[in-house]
Amino acid sequence: MELLDSLMYTAMQRLILLHYQKVLYVDLTEDFYSVLKVSDTEWNMKVGGTESLKISEWFKFFAESALCYDADRETFRMFSNIDNLREMFRKNGEKPVRCSYKRKNKPDDSEFHQCVMELFPYTDKNGHLIVFLFVREATERNDYIPQSSVEQLDEKKQLIERRSNGGKRKILIIEDNPISRNILVNFLKEDYDIVEAENGLVGLDVLFYNYRDISAVILDLYMPVIDGFEFLQKIQSNPILAAIPVLVATSASEGDDEERCLELGVSDFVTKPYNVAVVKMRLGKIIKMREDAAHFFISEYDSLSGLYTKDAFCHHIDMTINGNPGKSFDLVVSNIDNLHSIEQFHGREAGRKVVVQMAESIKNCEISALFYGRIRDDMFAGFGFHTKGFSDSYFSGQASRMAESSPIANLQVKFGVYRNVDKNAPASVLLSRAVSAMETISRQYGVSVAYYDEKVVEKQERDDAIESAFESAIEKEDFEVWYQPKYSAKTKKIIGAEALIRWRGKDGKLIPPGEFIPLFEKDGLIPVLDEYVFKKVCCYQKKRQSDGDEIIPISVNLSRASMFRKDFVKNYIGIAGRVGIEPSVVPIEITESMAVKSISVKTFAEALIREGFSLHMDDFGSGYSSLASLQILRFDVIKLDKSLIDFIGTPGGESLIRHTVAFAKESGMSVVAEGVETEQQLKFLQSIGCDSIQGFYFSPPVSQGEFEQLLKKC
Repeated sequence: MELLDSLMYTAMQRLILLHYQKVLYVDLTEDFYSVLKVSDTEWNMKVGGTESLKISEWFKFFAESALCYDADRETFRMFSNIDNLREMFRKNGEKPVRCSYKRKNKPDDSEFHQCVMELFPYTDKNGHLIVFLFVREATERNDYIPQSSVEQLDEKKQLIERRSNGGKRKILIIEDNPISRNILVNFLKEDYDIVEAENGLVGLDVLFYNYRDISAVILDLYMPVIDGFEFLQKIQSNPILAAIPVLVATSASEGDDEERCLELGVSDFVTKPYNVAVVKMRLGKIIKMREDAAHFFISEYDSLSGLYTKDAFCHHIDMTINGNPGKSFDLVVSNIDNLHSIEQFHGREAGRKVVVQMAESIKNCEISALFYGRIRDDMFAGFGFHTKGFSDSYFSGQASRMAESSPIANLQVKFGVYRNVDKNAPASVLLSRAVSAMETISRQYGVSVAYYDEKVVEKQERDDAIESAFESAIEKEDFEVWYQPKYSAKTKKIIGAEALIRWRGKDGKLIPPGEFIPLFEKDGLIPVLDEYVFKKVCCYQKKRQSDGDEIIPISVNLSRASMFRKDFVKNYIGIAGRVGIEPSVVPIEITESMAVKSISVKTFAEALIREGFSLHMDDFGSGYSSLASLQILRFDVIKLDKSLIDFIGTPGGESLIRHTVAFAKESGMSVVAEGVETEQQLKFLQSIGCDSIQGFYFSPPVSQGEFEQLLKKC
């Protein structure tokens, strides 16, 4: 049969552009192929007949031959199973597949050559699944063969230098009309290197693999296969591709489309028929603006570590998976524990040195990654081929080596590993899974690694269920405020309380706070819960006031996220005012770590104090302690953390607590000891002048009804 299908025209265009050494016409329905490119000058434009062979046998022969690189044999064995190929294209929605591999030209050659094989599927009019298979050696610079981050960064610098020295920029022209396309090529070719694409689908493919070199795109809107609007939507979903400026070509009658294009990130417009001077001026303008801003280059690499940014890292994951069908991959993330605290206590420069050293350690930790990224201030990631060499002891050793090479003592490093990743999931999802695994050990001392497995999946499902139920639980008031009394150390009477949140599930049982508080802190729901508790406590205090009961201060906890919420001070003052209580009867507790981490927190806290709130420092001694931190904000009360109280009975611990209490009282602050559980602890705290006691020695947190009964007894 004659190859008259329009896709053949597409294939020939790509062939002329990219110089493939071999081209096959493959019928996956009938399992045969024909060689279309016989030599550089000879083409076979018929398929079927004596020229045809079984494609399954061709793949199988290559997989077992001396020509094939050992690591690639499994890929071609998979290709030899036609059912596998059909299923792969079915799952991909008949999207093109790109595969890199190594081969010898002759069996007795000593060297393997890197090659690229691209498969472009479509269903013909007879319902047959047809694939055009293109093969070439990967000698071009735009072939995707992962380099080290340093090599890639050097390459970028060279590219910038070349451009600043007047080198030609490369322009991608996507236009289905060959006459219009030729007009653009003819008057731009002296100033630019030109790459052509006859529709949006081909343009996407070219841009995906050549984004580093392309300075701008000239795009026609109305084309077959994928039009200009769909092209724009697809590149906008990819931060790396979205950084490349697009000049849209429109006719005078298409003026209504400009607003839609601007929403899709278009840089500028030119009208048809083309005015040469206008096209050159606007093209030069959008390229200059882009290069002046340098977003394209900066957005791909982290300036401090030299690794990929998160967006670029995700982009290269997608490229690697797409270009290596049949291969399996692993994703590893690692985290610097308490980077913000390191910067607070050792200085910002020390924090920068830790990041730089960590990046070097990650690249040298032998996880066989193809490339690396800095995906958060304190988090790094590596992506590479699947290996069976990972183990708990392996990562424990890596964490120890990273700690030893760190400029800061006692650096804690955690790893999250996603083995044999789901190649159908987006890169962002793969990252979140590895991070989810790591977060399961974030508070476990001495544990270095966690793996994404069924337990993590179950936790994610449980977390999703908790998040989904949040709004309904707020509306139905399934969240209950419980109270833990604070007792006078001298009189042993209740002189205050701390409000604590509890969640009663549908089965009537309480959901432990440890299951939902960290989750709500992570996903941004915690400010809503903070405000819910504050309102409940204000209303409870108003009720006691109306009933003529004694009003004792009941403190509420405030998260860091709540403090950074817009107008939160004004909002809290408004709530107290509307309920009709004084702010002083609802003290605000913030943790010591929050107080010392940010100048902004200090500003917000001082605003609360000016409005009449009492400020308590919670968890003093839980890991960040410094007596100097007590001078950062004007606290009325400090609460000694249970971790300090547990040292009572040891000479060093008692001396530390004694001096802390003395310092606080000399500074005009009251002292609450929380987590008190024994008679010995109580007597010691009484002897050093501690003001009040909170802990299971007197009472655990109790419901509102039980709390009122305790108040009556006092």
